Amino acid sequence: MKVTYVYHSCFVVELQNSILIFDYFKGGIPILNKNKIIYVFSSHEHQDHFSLTIFSELERYSNVRYIFSNDIKLNKGYLERNHVNPAVLENIVHVQANQHYDVDDIRIETLKSTDKGVAFLIQAEGKEIYHAGDLNWWHWNEETTDYNQKMEERFKKQIALINNRSIDLAFLPADARQEDYFWWGFDYFMKQTNTKIVFPMHFWEDYTVIDRLEKIAFKHGYGSNLYSVRGERQEWVIQI
Repeated sequence: MKVTYVYHSCFVVELQNSILIFDYFKGGIPILNKNKIIYVFSSHEHQDHFSLTIFSELERYSNVRYIFSNDIKLNKGYLERNHVNPAVLENIVHVQANQHYDVDDIRIETLKSTDKGVAFLIQAEGKEIYHAGDLNWWHWNEETTDYNQKMEERFKKQIALINNRSIDLAFLPADARQEDYFWWGFDYFMKQTNTKIVFPMHFWEDYTVIDRLEKIAFKHGYGSNLYSVRGERQEWVIQI
């Protein structure tokens, strides 16, 4: 497979017969193979995870499916006012948390985000691919103890649903705004699952968090599983 980092939480994963795009809202999507089916996943409506510009970015491609969290509300009138062909509605599947869906030959499992929307666990072409969206252990210094405890409980409850799961490729938040706690959710996920390859995301343009994460990953035994992101449009060809 080929993995391309676009921006923030957006990655493109190209498999033999299909292409998966996750949480696009800005940046340059690489030129895609028009002979492959394109599946676009958007985990929730927040502006750093979804934008209507995804439709114009992909208008040159004829074989596109959209899998959107059900908090992304779109209708004909809204699309027309924003200069989007409402015909795209025919190719959108809306999903909700803690459900299973089959789209063509792809099996999709959703988890409930600790922020908004869903996380995706996808079985495609014999691979298991996870994209967290905003499902994370969000611990903030400025929040109350009660808030942080509830966030921890909600996060661990969802990860328990995939405990010991074998995952080929995962994309997990590593948000430097959490200061000393930025790695907690990342670390917990890696220790509760059998994940072969993991990419950090949701760090905006603060690449310094990657260096910090690398040290933690090697200390906790999954440094060799971590692929470090250093810039937009970076590509990796991966054999799994």
